[in-house]
Amino acid sequence: MHTLLLLQARILRTSLSWRISSHTRSKHYSKPIKPTGETAPSSQPQRVSLFDELFPEEKETPQSTTNQSEHDEIHVPRLPLSDMDHLDPYPASSGSLKGPSKKRAEAAAQGALKQWDPAVLVLNRASKSLVDADFRRIAPKGRHIGEWTGPGDILKVIPGRNLSTFQQTNSYFLLFPNPAYARTYQNYITKLHRMSQDHTPTSLHSPLPPPPGTILEGEDIHHLLQDYALCPPSQRINILSMFAPFGATVRRLIEYQGYPQLTEPIDNTGRAVLFWVEGHYPTTNAVRAAIDQDGRDRGLQWGSKVRGRYVEKLEPSSSESPEDSDNWETFEPVAQRRSLKRWIVRLGDENEARRFVRAWHRRPFPLLDDEVRGEKPPVVNAEFLW
Repeated sequence: MHTLLLLQARILRTSLSWRISSHTRSKHYSKPIKPTGETAPSSQPQRVSLFDELFPEEKETPQSTTNQSEHDEIHVPRLPLSDMDHLDPYPASSGSLKGPSKKRAEAAAQGALKQWDPAVLVLNRASKSLVDADFRRIAPKGRHIGEWTGPGDILKVIPGRNLSTFQQTNSYFLLFPNPAYARTYQNYITKLHRMSQDHTPTSLHSPLPPPPGTILEGEDIHHLLQDYALCPPSQRINILSMFAPFGATVRRLIEYQGYPQLTEPIDNTGRAVLFWVEGHYPTTNAVRAAIDQDGRDRGLQWGSKVRGRYVEKLEPSSSESPEDSDNWETFEPVAQRRSLKRWIVRLGDENEARRFVRAWHRRPFPLLDDEVRGEKPPVVNAEFLW
């Protein structure tokens, strides 16, 4: 028993001495060491931050902070506003032109217009359902940016019309600013038509059409063939080029950028309708009264946005003769031409013009009570003019 007590006392003394020594050692290492000149440098390397490793030139030094503080104290002199009152706000070196410079610029612009060398492409035997977008979306694109048009951009598309009845024919006139653009577009369309003939299946033994993403000569053939609609692959495309000097009809189209019946005195292209009646020859007042009555019935008058008369009779031009025409088939005898009655209905915009065509095309023309009625009621024809 005595031996057991001595053993426990020895173990207790040993544990107390270990705790005291560990507490003293922790206080010794946690105490900061003050650097002195006599102490030797530490053997462990100093840790560098990640910012200092990536950007060593941005590391601040006492000299740089001193220079920055000196730079901040530099006094910048201010220019008084009263000294700038006498200056010309439009000096001679600016973009505005005055005096002789402006006159020279106007003369140069007029000279550029005089040097304008237009060219025309004529597409024959085409569908009458083509629109302006059918010609423009297949124009040659830019070499580097696909959405930009290239050197074959069209100036204007004018559908061919019978000069006697003003009805649309199966021809189209494509105006270009110069012959180079016309040749580029003509060659490109010819190549597209040849590709459509090669890749359009005509029998069971024909190859399959190219799938989307098929690239040939830097262009997607699938999208090109989907956009091409000028001429069916089964037919031969007929696109002719015309250069100066032009005939009277083409020269008039270039001068007015269309037909003078539509472009003079205000350009109504794309917002007018050609109106005529089959089996009846009403007066202009009767046509205007019928259209006004239809507007009252629908609760919205036609041509309410148009100033002046919106229904005008189409008079054949007396200056046109078969000798001046490029196409003799567009002219009819004078007596027959005078008996034809056509009207141009001018509307506010393209949407209203197309609504008018949907409402009036192939619709019976309302007759008055005292007018003679035949076996068949007269039928209205309405054609959108673009």
